[in-house]
Amino acid sequence: MRAISPPQIGFSDVLTSCVGSIADQNLVNKINAVTPQLNLTASDFEVKVARADLFQLPAFTGDDSSIIVGQVTKGELKSLYSSHMVPAKKPARSYYDQLKMSAPLNICPYCGFGHVTTLDHYLAKANYPCFSVLAINLVPSCADCNKGKSSSLATTKGNQSLHPYFDHGHFVNEQWLYAEVEQQSSPPSIKFSAIPPTHWQDIDKERVKSHFKDFKLAARFKVQAATELAVLKGELEFYFQEQQAAGVAEALSRKHAAARGQHINWWKTALFHALAHDAWYCSVGFR
Repeated sequence: MRAISPPQIGFSDVLTSCVGSIADQNLVNKINAVTPQLNLTASDFEVKVARADLFQLPAFTGDDSSIIVGQVTKGELKSLYSSHMVPAKKPARSYYDQLKMSAPLNICPYCGFGHVTTLDHYLAKANYPCFSVLAINLVPSCADCNKGKSSSLATTKGNQSLHPYFDHGHFVNEQWLYAEVEQQSSPPSIKFSAIPPTHWQDIDKERVKSHFKDFKLAARFKVQAATELAVLKGELEFYFQEQQAAGVAEALSRKHAAARGQHINWWKTALFHALAHDAWYCSVGFR
């Protein structure tokens, strides 16, 4: 995961902009009537996300016609996002674009390699419609992370995935992503694993593993690694001709150091470290 600074976009500002583009005056009146309650729920989110306690927020499982607050339905709250924040010509679209552009180099913070194409609701709007336009619940992401993440609801602190806006510190500064050459074949098979440091609290260990599982990173990193191995084949042959396996290992170690300098839990960092320390790969496997 890659950290992003939390957006400084107020919930009231986004809500007001979305409501301002609604043509149905009856709906406008209904939403305005419950704005104080929506502000309270947004404040509750802010308090709980800072403590990694979002799992404590009650999820809603009814259909779109069900009343959520006052006389406002689930579908009407969801449409604040889909009909009044996402469309290009709506006033609130500026907030959508601002959030999308907050990801450094346009890279998805969840997986660390996909290009940002959309916003992901950290708490899905299907289950938490009151947060459909809450900026700190909207994370820039690639399509695969947005559509492919686990749909299961977190019921404990430990099974919450990492939040790019709030889970910084040791989650991004200490290594928990590792790789290994799993199979001596052509091409080699690479296995990625989430192995958090032993000194971490058990809850944090669980959260890293939940994040790794929820976004299906083992399989997705494996695909990325396969492409990289094909590129390395010709490049490493040069070093092998110069210094045999030792030259290959040294070249991979340099790649590892460069990748680690960018992101310690990047799939490339884990891959190059694993390859550099695998004798079979350095002597024969890279071919």
